[in-house]
Amino acid sequence: MKKLYFNTIAVSIIFISLLIYLVFPFYLLQHDTVRGYYLAEGNHVLVLKIAAILYAIYQVVLISLAKGKSKIELFLEGVKNKSFTINDWKNIRYAAVKFFFIPLMLPSTIIYFNLFLDLVLSEVVYNDFITFFNKVIFTSVIYIVSFVTLGFYSFVYLFESKKINSEVKSVDHTFFGWAVLLICYIPFFVFVTQYIPFPTQDYAFFINEEVTFIVRIFLCLVMLFKMYSVVLLGAKCSNLANRGIVTSGAYKYIRHPHYLAKLIIWWVTFLPFLIHNYWAIGPMVFWTVVYFLRALTEERHLSKDLDYLDYKKQVKWMFIPRVL
Repeated sequence: MKKLYFNTIAVSIIFISLLIYLVFPFYLLQHDTVRGYYLAEGNHVLVLKIAAILYAIYQVVLISLAKGKSKIELFLEGVKNKSFTINDWKNIRYAAVKFFFIPLMLPSTIIYFNLFLDLVLSEVVYNDFITFFNKVIFTSVIYIVSFVTLGFYSFVYLFESKKINSEVKSVDHTFFGWAVLLICYIPFFVFVTQYIPFPTQDYAFFINEEVTFIVRIFLCLVMLFKMYSVVLLGAKCSNLANRGIVTSGAYKYIRHPHYLAKLIIWWVTFLPFLIHNYWAIGPMVFWTVVYFLRALTEERHLSKDLDYLDYKKQVKWMFIPRVL
C-alpha cells in the first residue's frame, strides 16, 4: 500500500506540472514589433503530454522497484516532520530546475529533429555548391547541434541514476546564480531583450554569398565544437547542478569550452549588424558579461566540491589557455 501511495503522489505531481504548463505556457512566449507578446506555434504541448504519460510510467516503475526510500518518500517525511534535511532541499531545488527546463528543452529537441528531416527530404535543387552550403548544410549543422545539445540536457533533466553516473551532488542555492541563468532563457530573456536587445543571430549575412560561405564554414566548426563539449559532459551536463567533474577532451585545457564556443558564435554573427548599428556594442557586451557571470557563479558553486578544486589547480584557464 505504501508503494501505491507514493506512486499516486509521484504521478499526481507529474500531471499537476503538465496542467501548469498547459495553463501557463511560459516556454512559448515570444515578442515582435508587430504582434507584441505572443505564444509561438509548434508541437510543444503535444510533446509535453506524451512525455508526461511516459514519465509517469517510468516513475511508477522506479518507485515500485526501489529498495530504499524514494525522493517522494523522503520529501513527505520532511513535510510530516516539518523539517527538511540538506539533501531534501537539494532535491527540492533540483525539482525546480527540472520544472523550468524540461518544457523549454524537450519539445525543442523534437522540433529540431523534425526540422532537420524536413530539410534533408526537401526536393529543392541549388545550382552551385556555395548556395547549397549556405542554405542547406549550414542550416543542417544548426539543427543537428541544437538537437544533440538539447537532447543531452533533456535526458539528464528527466533521468538521474547511479547507473549512468548522473546523480546530483548539489544545486546552486544563491539568488544571483539563478538570476544570471534565468535571464538567458524564455520567458525572462523575452522580457529583458525588450530593453537590452540581443543583436546577433545565426543566419547573419556577410557582404556576399562567397564571404558568407567562408564565415559559415568557420561557424560550423565552432558549433560542432560546442556540441562536442556538451557530449563530453554526457550525463553530467546540467544547469545549476553539480553532477561531478569531467576532465577529458577540451576540459583538459579550459573549464568552460561550451561557453567559449557560444561567445565566439555570437560575436562573429554580430559583426554585420555592428557595421550599421554601433550602439549595439553595449547590449552585446552586456550579454557577454552575463555569460561570464554565469561561468563565475558556476565556479563558485562547483568550488564547494573538493574534486573541482583539484580540477581548477590542474586546469587554470576558464576560456582561453594562458589568457583567461
